[in-house]
Amino acid sequence: MRKVLLLVIVLFGMATVHAEDYFYLTIVETDGTKTSLTSVGLSLTFSSDELTVSNAYTDESKTIALSHLASLNFSNDDETNGIHSIQTDATFRIDEADAVYTLQGQKLPTSTPLQKGVYLIRKGTTTKKLQVR
Repeated sequence: MRKVLLLVIVLFGMATVHAEDYFYLTIVETDGTKTSLTSVGLSLTFSSDELTVSNAYTDESKTIALSHLASLNFSNDDETNGIHSIQTDATFRIDEADAVYTLQGQKLPTSTPLQKGVYLIRKGTTTKKLQVR
């Protein structure tokens, strides 16, 4: 199946983009950070120094300085893993966790020694990301 991207330029610097057959728009920043947004209902707005991408059907949105924009890519795959930052929280103890999950959703026994990687740790109604180095 051939993928079609149609870009129509309208007066006053406005642009309308139709990304037929694509599910996501991925924004790649100069530092390598990627953000994927659902392409159906997507709106792109350029100001003097920023790009704002928002979706009319979901709560997804992203504003980025144009100086930090490396590329915009339409694709059928979400190119991000959903984890945008990892913070340190010394008050959350792994030995008190109710459940431990891999990023693929596999539940591990809480007594399992964790290898290097990123895990989701649930304690009660709180879930945290844990990076093991």
